[in-house]
Amino acid sequence: MRTYIRERVVDQLAHIDIQLAQSVADNLGITLTDEQRNLAPPKEVNGVKKDPALSLYAVPGGSIKGRVVAILLNDKTRASDVLGIMQALKTKGVHAKLLYSRMGEVTADDGSVLPVAATFAGAPSLTVDAVIVPCGDIASLLSNGDAVYYLLEAYKHLKPIALSGDARQFKARLNVADQGEDGIVEGDNVDDAFMTRLFDLLAAHRVWSRSSKIDQIPA
Repeated sequence: MRTYIRERVVDQLAHIDIQLAQSVADNLGITLTDEQRNLAPPKEVNGVKKDPALSLYAVPGGSIKGRVVAILLNDKTRASDVLGIMQALKTKGVHAKLLYSRMGEVTADDGSVLPVAATFAGAPSLTVDAVIVPCGDIASLLSNGDAVYYLLEAYKHLKPIALSGDARQFKARLNVADQGEDGIVEGDNVDDAFMTRLFDLLAAHRVWSRSSKIDQIPA
């Protein structure tokens, strides 16, 4: 992108929110002018200074209907986990996206067939609101660079992550202590309590308590 385009975008942001403009400018290596730093804040529109309808955080614990959750499939995925996840998501109007290392179908541990919606690389974590890893052959995921990167990126972007059964081995890759941390749901299997914790995190949108760790994540 041409330099003048970056400068123009930063200037537009300075007319909206000087702190946001400064943050973007720092990352782009741009120095704000004194004129930009002293711009008057935007005037109220029809007497409205802030509209809660435009904020994801204005109503804590709001509806999660329409959110998208990625389910990272593995070889011999535990079918009962996937079934429990899909049923729980459906009750909340949350969309599930089944991902795997290749397109096609995956055979679960009970012989049932799961259709793959996209690959790990083809539908990055940027496109979802949370990630769930059901139990199964977790070694196949731990040795898959795309799957590991998927979780690292989701973690870095402060998204909720849920790990069932042996999938808790991913905590080491995320540098999460054995006792766990806020924003990481874990359990021996997928049950009501497991999904309720995930829904609570989805309603909060992001795991802000993780912010201090993101610069350490290689994603």
